[in-house]
Amino acid sequence: MVLWHLQYVTSFVTAYEDIFRDKMNAKHTTDRKKQSALRRKHIAQAERRSAELSKLFKRMYEDNVSGKLNDIRFEELSNDYEAEQADLENKLEQWQVELTKQEQHADDVERFICKCRQYTDLIELTPAILNDLVNKVFAEAPDKSDGKRKQNIHISYDLVGILPELNNPIHEEMA
Repeated sequence: MVLWHLQYVTSFVTAYEDIFRDKMNAKHTTDRKKQSALRRKHIAQAERRSAELSKLFKRMYEDNVSGKLNDIRFEELSNDYEAEQADLENKLEQWQVELTKQEQHADDVERFICKCRQYTDLIELTPAILNDLVNKVFAEAPDKSDGKRKQNIHISYDLVGILPELNNPIHEEMA
């Protein structure tokens, strides 16, 4: 079953690259655009707040040196601001990584297409091919409700995950 699906996917992708790109972008675009915009907004806010904390810390230090702020209060505020700034830096780092991953989608699709081109004449499923193209195979529990045994599988491909339905465009036009 996995071999058959790999054969179908590689032949579809190599024969209909543009349609495959469109399907992958449609799957990816709607949710990711909103998430990317929100992530950029959070990053900008966090960067502004981090800069603001740096200025506050400098002012607070100057107030402590000049005697306007006692040492105990300076220590309390300093610890609070440093903890907040460290938290912001961790979040910024995480958000930047997530944003980079989201923006890398188009490159991943192109790399997957290149991989599929290598396996257009796939006859046998080897561990090397499986490792190159597939991340995971999910097998559902068998269904014997109608007297016949049916078992669905889902394949998560390297770089692109679980694919949307890939229908042959020629058959769609005839229907």
